[in-house]
Amino acid sequence: MESDRPAPFSAYTTPEFWDDDHISAQMLTAHLDPGIDAASRRPDFIDRAVYWIAARLALGAGSRVLDLGCGPGLVACGLARRGMFVRGVDVSRRSIAYATGAARAERLSAEFLVSDYLQDDLGGPYDAALLVYEDFCVLSPQQRSLLLTKIIASLRPGGAFAMDVTSAARFAAEHDGIRREPDLMNGFWAPTPYDGIQETFTYADLRLVLDRFTIITEDATKQYWNWMQCLTPDEVATELRGAGFGEPDLVGDLAGSPYDPASETFAVVVRREKA
Repeated sequence: MESDRPAPFSAYTTPEFWDDDHISAQMLTAHLDPGIDAASRRPDFIDRAVYWIAARLALGAGSRVLDLGCGPGLVACGLARRGMFVRGVDVSRRSIAYATGAARAERLSAEFLVSDYLQDDLGGPYDAALLVYEDFCVLSPQQRSLLLTKIIASLRPGGAFAMDVTSAARFAAEHDGIRREPDLMNGFWAPTPYDGIQETFTYADLRLVLDRFTIITEDATKQYWNWMQCLTPDEVATELRGAGFGEPDLVGDLAGSPYDPASETFAVVVRREKA
C-alpha cells in the first residue's frame, strides 16, 4: 500500500550491512570471484581501470591516492603496484583485513583503515581520490554533499576525483515488488535456516529505488535498507560544483569507455580548482 511506502532515505543501514559478520564473508567471496560483478568488477576490468585511472589522473610513483569504500583493496593494490601510496578506507573489517594482508604480502605502499568516510577524518592532502562501484548513489543528497565537501578538503589544489555513478537509464528497469523465500538469496543474509523478505519501492520523481530486506531468524529480526538513486550527468555536475569542484569530464566508466546515455552507469573525473 502507498501508505506503507517509506519516506525517501528514512533509514540508513549501509555500515551494518557491510560489517555484519556473516554478510561480510559472503561479500568478500563475491569481491574475489573473478566470474561475477556482484561486489567488485571483474579482474580484466580492474586491470584496465587501474591503467586508465593512472594515466587520466596523471598519477605515478610517489602519488598519494585515497580509495573510499575500498573493499578488499583490488583497485588500491593495483595502483600501489605502480609505486603510489594508497590509503583505503572501508567500514568492513573483513575486507580491510584482507586488503592489509594482500598489501603486506607484496610489500606495497598502501594502508587500509576500518573507517566510515561520512564520519571520520580522511587525512590528506592527496593527489587523487576514488569512489568506485557506484557508492555515490546509495547515499542521500545530504550525505553526498557532506562527502564531496570532505573529499575536496582532502585533496591538494588541482587534485583529482573520479567516481562511477548509477545512471538515470537504470531506473526504467526497476519496479515495485515483494518476495518472501526461505533462506532468501541462498543463505546470503544469515546462517540458515532463516526467512527472508525483499520489498522493492520505487520513487519515480526522484529516480530512487529502495530494496528493503527483512531477515527473520530464530533469534532475531533484522532489516537492511539498500537505496539507489539513478542520476543524470547534469545532476552529478551540479552537486560537484556545489562542493567547489570544477567542471567534470564525462566518460562511460572508470576504464575510459565512451559515454553512452543508454548505459546503466557512467563515470566522471573532476579536479579541485587551484587557488
